[in-house]
Amino acid sequence: MWYWVDVAYSYVLLLIGAFLIFLLILTLIRPTHLYLGQASALLIAVVAPWVGNALYTFGWSPFPKLDLTPFAFTITGLAMASSLFLFRLLDIIPMAREEVFESMSDAVIVVDEQNRIVDINPAAQRLAYRVASHRASKAVGGLFTRVFAAWPELLEHSRYVTEADAEIALGEGEAPRYFNLRISPLHRRMGDLAVAGRLMVLTDITEHKLAERVLRASEARFRHIFEEAPIGMAVVGLDGRLLQVNKAFCEMLGYDEEELTACTLSSLTHPDDVANDGHLLEQVLEETNSSHKVEKRYLKKNRETLWADLTTTILHNQDGHALYGLVMLENIIERKRAKLLEEERHHVAYELHDGLAQVAAGAHQHLQAFASHYRPHSPRARQELERALELAQLSVREARRLIAGLRPTALDDFGLATALRLQVEAQRTHGGKISYEETLGTMRLPAHIETTLFGVAQEALTNVRKHAGTTRAHLALERHEGTIRLAVQDWGYGFQPHAELQETSSGEHVGLREMRERVELVGGHFSIDSQPGAGTLVVAEVPLPSSKEGGNFHEH
Repeated sequence: MWYWVDVAYSYVLLLIGAFLIFLLILTLIRPTHLYLGQASALLIAVVAPWVGNALYTFGWSPFPKLDLTPFAFTITGLAMASSLFLFRLLDIIPMAREEVFESMSDAVIVVDEQNRIVDINPAAQRLAYRVASHRASKAVGGLFTRVFAAWPELLEHSRYVTEADAEIALGEGEAPRYFNLRISPLHRRMGDLAVAGRLMVLTDITEHKLAERVLRASEARFRHIFEEAPIGMAVVGLDGRLLQVNKAFCEMLGYDEEELTACTLSSLTHPDDVANDGHLLEQVLEETNSSHKVEKRYLKKNRETLWADLTTTILHNQDGHALYGLVMLENIIERKRAKLLEEERHHVAYELHDGLAQVAAGAHQHLQAFASHYRPHSPRARQELERALELAQLSVREARRLIAGLRPTALDDFGLATALRLQVEAQRTHGGKISYEETLGTMRLPAHIETTLFGVAQEALTNVRKHAGTTRAHLALERHEGTIRLAVQDWGYGFQPHAELQETSSGEHVGLREMRERVELVGGHFSIDSQPGAGTLVVAEVPLPSSKEGGNFHEH
């Protein structure tokens, strides 16, 4: 009797286990086939011993005296092994459809043919509860148009349609929320294509839309800066073709935008400078996040030559690959003219020195020799000879003054630092109490920079002597990182720099404007700091050209 009780108990347990496995299979097969292999292996593992034992117990075994149950457990072991290693039983954990549906961050709404809400997830319930008087628990079964009555745009986009994909803004006021609305039809399972309802999914894209707005504002700012910049700007492809140009770029070269975007940068370059374009491109591409500045010539539409400072920067994507180049052109024709004018002054000064000055000095010496050997007897003749000697001597002094005004010979012979020292010593001989310090030493600068700074110092010291009401001044010449700084300080009357610089009729302050213009022509910065009764500080800072820009400064 107890034998059959044990048999009945064992079979009941096996039947319950098999029934649970059967329910698990039904649950998993419906949403997906991902767990079908796992469930089948588990079912085989449970049913195999049950079948083997039943065949032996009821005498249905082909081997009456052999219990098949131990052999059935071999099948169970193989099924479990396949479930573990082949179907990854412990790696892939089943998740119920309800858990996925309930945990979605997107709002999901299912409505039937009568537009009643059949199913709704918590995200959609929160959306409905936030805007409607209905509680979230009353949303299921309610009319969609009533539950979401506060969202007229949502109702408008979902009315009379079974499929849609659109962006909508929900909410009034300063902070609307933006959603991507997707509507899909739900068909019956009876095999026909009749629509049984609709599935609506609302994805919150507010942060994405706000980021787009910020990006558009940033692009608009860049576009405005690009278009209104006072220097020429252009976006250039890696093949050298102009992709986009601003108004200043067009004005500098005399072309319109359509003409320029059909050109390459090399086609606008002066023929003598084209050979350097390839080398410059290689340099820029080799160095990430770097800019290169060179002085180049371009041909305008009317075939005139445009001198410009070209600054090139290569823009890269997040992976570091070059996308395109940004070039900036600054017209330096005035600076080049000032340099050419300075070279011409230099040439004229030497012509005067080697020509007129030498002739005048020779004439003076010959007159002196004539006067010493042939002394006139009459007073009138002696007076005429003395007058001729004075005129000859005056001619020599005037020639030397003109030479010094065009370009002091001390600049060519000794450099800026020594030339300024000689200028200070000359001022001291006339009673000036001027101190001088310099850190330049024997270093030579480009001729146009030396002439500009010497002229500023000379004019500033002259203004101190004439207008400051003091003989005390300090002159400093210093070399900083990439710049030369000249400063002239006095402790005299002082004045209002802004007001004086605006006075075009004031003769004594024309020199101030000339100093500023000459410094700016060589790319420098000029400033005056002064107050009535507090003295004046004149500062000129000029950048040193790099070797790439043709700088030729050196030390003797």
